[in-house]
Amino acid sequence: MHARHTALAVAVALAAVVGTPVLTAPAASATPAKLSDDFNGDGYRDLVMLGGSHGKDGRVTVVYGTSSGPGTRVQVIHQDSPGIPGAVEADDGWGTAATTADLDRDGYADLVVSSPGEDVGDVQMRGGLTVVWGSAKGLGSGTVFNSPVPQEYEGSGDAFGEDVVSGDFDGDGDQDLAVTSNSQAGVVLLKGPFTRAGGKSGWESLGGSYGYLWAPNLVAGKVTADSATDLYILGSDLQRNSDGDLRAFFHRGGSTFTQKAGEVRVPDDRGHQGGDILSVGDFDKDGYGDLAIGRGYETDDSERGYVTVQYGGPSGPDTARKPVKFTQNTTGIPGSSENEDYFGSAVAAGDINGDGYADLAVGARGEDFGTMRNAGSVTVLFGRAGGLSGTGAKSYTQDTSGITGAAETQDQFGSNLKLTDYTRDGRADLVIGTSEQLGYEDRWGLVHLLKGSASGVTTTGSKSYSVTSLKLSYARLGGPFAR
Repeated sequence: MHARHTALAVAVALAAVVGTPVLTAPAASATPAKLSDDFNGDGYRDLVMLGGSHGKDGRVTVVYGTSSGPGTRVQVIHQDSPGIPGAVEADDGWGTAATTADLDRDGYADLVVSSPGEDVGDVQMRGGLTVVWGSAKGLGSGTVFNSPVPQEYEGSGDAFGEDVVSGDFDGDGDQDLAVTSNSQAGVVLLKGPFTRAGGKSGWESLGGSYGYLWAPNLVAGKVTADSATDLYILGSDLQRNSDGDLRAFFHRGGSTFTQKAGEVRVPDDRGHQGGDILSVGDFDKDGYGDLAIGRGYETDDSERGYVTVQYGGPSGPDTARKPVKFTQNTTGIPGSSENEDYFGSAVAAGDINGDGYADLAVGARGEDFGTMRNAGSVTVLFGRAGGLSGTGAKSYTQDTSGITGAAETQDQFGSNLKLTDYTRDGRADLVIGTSEQLGYEDRWGLVHLLKGSASGVTTTGSKSYSVTSLKLSYARLGGPFAR
């Protein structure tokens, strides 16, 4: 870890550089991609799975989309792939996080892959992002974007890219990137458009007062009713205040994006977790996005993991509306709260049944079944007028009919989740990561895709992806997934 600078010194230093535009990005002229994860422009979303590794290198697996969902065309990308800058090295963390967006407005989505452990020159763990550019043939060459924070103000170990999300945060029509940094700059906004030569339109810090965001979490989405993308930031240094509450800070998209615009507080569980624990969706269809926070590692014996939902309003989080908590003891939710279920260890929002209300999938990767420990389960809560409730909630395991495999010890079904419309039918499909550490495919991992339908998630026509089915030569699937 690097030495901290005084707040005053850092503030003065950053003031001289933050927000200075980098005038190397040309004016946008092409029509942007309609889908943020359609790399070859065929109109179907492509699935990106992280966590693939073999030895010391990180790998990213891309399964290209078809009318029935991700199909059989597979591309594996790593730092030794043709056209990808850098080289495979131990502890680079290449593929720690990823997001997708059409960064150069050429009509093809691009893939952004982080490597927070990357050394730059003699600076260890400086970190960086690799943008792999889309084209009619799919993903091709890449460009590296390093931390823009001046080195003399951050010391070593910036770990730029522990988390990264995309969106039009400043509301100018170009896609931007919000990136975590362990420097005093906190979360950094990289402004689009970007170029393959490494150009961007500038950068700004979202505030050094966030402190050091070890194991941070970001989530981008539409919270307010305008066209700009909004952002929530949750970090380990933000979890507690004098009242013992957990805090998530809200940045409203638009010209004042860099200013904090709101704050969500929920009871602190005295522990922090990374992963897919934040998601935004309009659960009550009032036109404002709501924030779901998964607290799967609650340590209080009276709770065995929970999810808190803070509903949104015209200006962001509607703090006049009390947050709602869901556990496995909530009326209508299958099962019961038990020790180390980790209910809320992953969450994902999307409209599964096409009724206009966002629904919420909740992972409980530690769910036990008899003697099978940590077999895992996923519960779906449905949105409706008034918001989410336990009414009609449904739970799924690998013993559910139509789902590949069987519930086994340490499968951790539900360890990662994603809700996205891969079949282009107007309903979100549920992608479930399974660690499979001791079970199916012998530690190779397994990813399931369950389709959305008018009645909710259906296992009819479900798909699964394994190292064997994708004909891969390395171990480890199961997520996390690009956002």
